[in-house]
Amino acid sequence: MLVEKTEEAVRDGLQLERWLRAQSGDLTFFPLALGKKFRLPNRPEGFFGSLEINGQARTVMGCRQEVEFGRYESNDLASRLREFVLGEFLKRAHWTYDDGSPGGFTVEQNLYKAAGKSEYQQFSPDCRDGCIDWRQLGPEYDWVLLTVYIHDFVMDFGPIRKRFREAACVAPNTNFVHVVENPSKEYALEISVGYPFVEFAPIPNVFGFGPGKFGVAVKLFSFFLTRQNEVRARMFFAAAPRCAKVFDFGKRWPDPVYGGASLLQRLSMGKWNPSAFHDRVDMGMLVQHCRVHQALMDGVERVWRDWLGGASTPNSAR
Repeated sequence: MLVEKTEEAVRDGLQLERWLRAQSGDLTFFPLALGKKFRLPNRPEGFFGSLEINGQARTVMGCRQEVEFGRYESNDLASRLREFVLGEFLKRAHWTYDDGSPGGFTVEQNLYKAAGKSEYQQFSPDCRDGCIDWRQLGPEYDWVLLTVYIHDFVMDFGPIRKRFREAACVAPNTNFVHVVENPSKEYALEISVGYPFVEFAPIPNVFGFGPGKFGVAVKLFSFFLTRQNEVRARMFFAAAPRCAKVFDFGKRWPDPVYGGASLLQRLSMGKWNPSAFHDRVDMGMLVQHCRVHQALMDGVERVWRDWLGGASTPNSAR
């Protein structure tokens, strides 16, 4: 069952990824206010739209985040950035905050489909911690099923801060990896990796839109090197269709948010249109997604800088 869902995620997610790469310049974006201060300069934006997947029309919602890492002095920065993104990025994207809380992503390798074969195997217990080198996709693996433990899913309820236990199953595939030299006048190098989400929640949750409940969804991480030796990260998230439930308490219980909106529309005999309400709620979900991944980038930049060691020093302070 999980293998079948993974195959579907790769097939459908690749269609969404290609649509994003082709349409990103034509999408209409709106600003997202994250409501908190982060360490790195960033610009989060959301979008709504539509596309076809497997010949069927779907709505889509998503976000784009641009994050400035800073400028570095190094003669071999392009090769080092390539090595970091493809070989080290997700392996090292975790840390501990001053209060002892974990941050970033912890990754576990579960299953894989060998390249050019129709057989599936489990990683041995001693090989499960960490993330594969993205360059192994294609020569060694068709896809790899990962469990990503998300440590920065935090929400504030007045004075109370709640840290949720969240995890997602994702399936990197070679078609989500792009290394492009001189992609534009501004950039000397683009290195992009990403994955589709598998419709399975490793940690059960009551959310109607989240890990295991996105439908078709992808997360893309692109790292750009400018001709001035500046490093910039750009992240895309997209899910199709748009959110249908805010909470999921089981098949017998309607979603109190969108279900309540539908009831109000019926009681008003169609005079109240819930579209604007849906947009606001969906924007709120995109904001939360951006908060989690901005926290990720705040930490990853430090990891990247530490990994570079004495080879180069950012001009900007921490």
